Amino acid sequence: MKFALKLPKLNANFLVLGLAIVLGVGALFLIQKFMKDYKAHIDAEERNAHKMVEVVVANADLPRGARIDPRAFAKREIPREYVPSTAVDPQHFGQYVGQRLGAPMKHGEPFLELHLESTTAVFSSTLDNGNRALTTEVDEVNSISGMLRPSDHIDLMVTAHGTGKNQTEVTFPLLSNVEVLATGQITRKADGTNQPQTYTTITLSVSPADAERIVVAKNSGKLTAVLRNPDDSKANATTAMNIDDVLPKKPAAAYRRPVQYIVGGIGR
Repeated sequence: MKFALKLPKLNANFLVLGLAIVLGVGALFLIQKFMKDYKAHIDAEERNAHKMVEVVVANADLPRGARIDPRAFAKREIPREYVPSTAVDPQHFGQYVGQRLGAPMKHGEPFLELHLESTTAVFSSTLDNGNRALTTEVDEVNSISGMLRPSDHIDLMVTAHGTGKNQTEVTFPLLSNVEVLATGQITRKADGTNQPQTYTTITLSVSPADAERIVVAKNSGKLTAVLRNPDDSKANATTAMNIDDVLPKKPAAAYRRPVQYIVGGIGR
């Protein structure tokens, strides 16, 4: 007895629908690839037709008064003819870090000098709440051979004579981890240079009480600045010293064996 194998009949409508779906997906893929290649082609032509230069742009919308933070900005290339004359050079962007925006910025907008606050407003905004800016002469505060820069941190040492019966001159730490706001009239950290600069004053960020201590100390003795690593925030724990503490100690007197004297003769 023979059995005939019967194959199910395929619905022609399903075949047409399936073929249409496959063709549609293929067409969509080809269109996307074409658009991507066309965009790359247009970008390449644009780059070849125009000289591209790097500018600094905002990563997000920034309000007026926002501090300039490198994380909020990025570098982008745009045709040279579209770069405003007041655009900030990316190589000098570090000079503006820490200042505040005098005008809001939109996402992707080039960073211009016009976005900065006035010099006076920017300088006052660098102070922490409650602190004061104190300017003192570098004749009274050692300028570390002109190598101090704004944003550096220093320790202040005092050398002065005591009062009352104790007239010995001593040196002791006055303040630790003091921020330098300005050297002369330079209130921004110079970018890309470590050359010594000439200035006659430095401006420090201190509390009102510490400002008073500095004024009293410099009127009574001599201040010296000691440059410290910016990552070191520990207080200077050294103690007061005078010249006797640094003079070499005299060696202890050598032990001398006493000489024995024998008086009289030998008994018989």
